[in-house]
Amino acid sequence: MYAFLLYPHPNVRYRQSLLQLAREELSMTLAALGRACDVEAREMGGASFLTFEAPRLTQRDMRMLSQLASVYVMFTLEEGRMTPLARTHPDYVGEDLPALLKYKGKTNEIFTDTMLTMALASSEFMRVHDGQLIVCDPMAGRGTTLMLALRRGYHGVGIEISKADVHEAAGYLTRYLEYHHIKHKKTESALTVRGRVGGRETKFVFSDTAEHFKDGDTRTLRMICGDTRDAAALLHPQSVHLMVTDIPYGVQKGTAGRLDSISGTLSAALPGWFDTIKPGGVLAMSFNTHVTPRRELCRLCEQAGFEIVKTADLKHWVEQAISRDVILAKRV
Repeated sequence: MYAFLLYPHPNVRYRQSLLQLAREELSMTLAALGRACDVEAREMGGASFLTFEAPRLTQRDMRMLSQLASVYVMFTLEEGRMTPLARTHPDYVGEDLPALLKYKGKTNEIFTDTMLTMALASSEFMRVHDGQLIVCDPMAGRGTTLMLALRRGYHGVGIEISKADVHEAAGYLTRYLEYHHIKHKKTESALTVRGRVGGRETKFVFSDTAEHFKDGDTRTLRMICGDTRDAAALLHPQSVHLMVTDIPYGVQKGTAGRLDSISGTLSAALPGWFDTIKPGGVLAMSFNTHVTPRRELCRLCEQAGFEIVKTADLKHWVEQAISRDVILAKRV
């Protein structure tokens, strides 16, 4: 019997939302590892746990489970005694990388990391989960998804139309790498779309140690300032394993006219997103149901060629103006 202690959250109502998502994250991951079983939410000692019974987990199982976004400490539970289990998947960079940059409207990084895990568990790439996957956020903002990918030792590529957001994300990563004395190289270049400059790229190449950097064992982050509707031109075809993004919620951003344009933007962008994902890859997309109906997003995804992945109900409360849901869509 295993018992996984979840991260606490000060907002009791949002804590229940995270519990719902954490249970699905763990269930999907166990199923993808060939360990499908019932996962139960239990309260012990005033704390929230997820418990399940399974054959003894292997070292490789533990490497994947150690990455679960919502899990704080893992235990075995035998005859009423809890024995902690060591996390066996070391962070490639500091675990603080996705969390330090604060700004209004930032999505909780635990939630974003949960989406990343769900995308991986739904994809054909779980078998290489400890390899160098490429994670894309086609509406990257200031790069939380990309920083989470780097923390796992993956590569990241993001597209963001706001020059200010790209500048702040690049500046933050520069300061982080310099402060921690992480060997890196930063370059900037123009990107061509339909015969003219259609974007600018800030590219980081770095490594966890100077020796690895010298040997060419590196990770890459590409922040592209451009229009996500040009994704097929800005990125290489079938170059991305996983795509994770947060559709604008319509609370801090835009006028009513802009909100009305979200579906139009996605309708134009999704075919390009589809082209950049490798077969077997998955798009995980969160959205505010008060702004964008789930049925409409599913229709647009299927129209672009994706197949909707069946999951438990992932709709949950965030705050008064936001009821958030998640769609997983696969390129088969």
